[in-house]
Amino acid sequence: MNEEILTYDTPSSEEILKQINEYEFKRIWENNLAKNNKNLLGGITTSVMAVVFFITKNHGFAGLFAGFSIATCINYIYYYSLYRKNRKKFREIIEKEMTDLKTNSKDVNWEFTPTHFSFKNYKSEYKFIWNEITYCVLDDRYLYITANSVLNFILDKSNVDKENLDKTLLYLKMKAKFKKI
Repeated sequence: MNEEILTYDTPSSEEILKQINEYEFKRIWENNLAKNNKNLLGGITTSVMAVVFFITKNHGFAGLFAGFSIATCINYIYYYSLYRKNRKKFREIIEKEMTDLKTNSKDVNWEFTPTHFSFKNYKSEYKFIWNEITYCVLDDRYLYITANSVLNFILDKSNVDKENLDKTLLYLKMKAKFKKI
């Protein structure tokens, strides 16, 4: 690679914005909800144990297991309500973002140079040196670039032609750190 500068634009639309953000929300919450469901199963199991100990007149263990069961069920309900609250807030944020995008519709600019990675859309512009960048390929559809461990940039591979995508992946392999998420 001859230290080529790779610059291209990807389309920016409400549909793409919603699709990428829905994917990201689902990816983040999916594992947490699965763990929460396992906790509920544990709560049900401890409830059954509490009933068994209560029937056998071992009230000490029955109380202990009932306490664990109640705590687990309360935790499950709290976590599920937190998920619903965040889901609602997330949808409100996405709706606002989609409205802003309609009024300021511009393509997203991606730039890969020997010294830095930069990203520019209608509301912000970022520039990072390569040692701050990690990347990952998600579901063979998205290229997930993280900068400073806090900012995430998601590139839908369908918005980039094969040649630019290959060059982008080559840049990332040479300059950034691969990090599985």
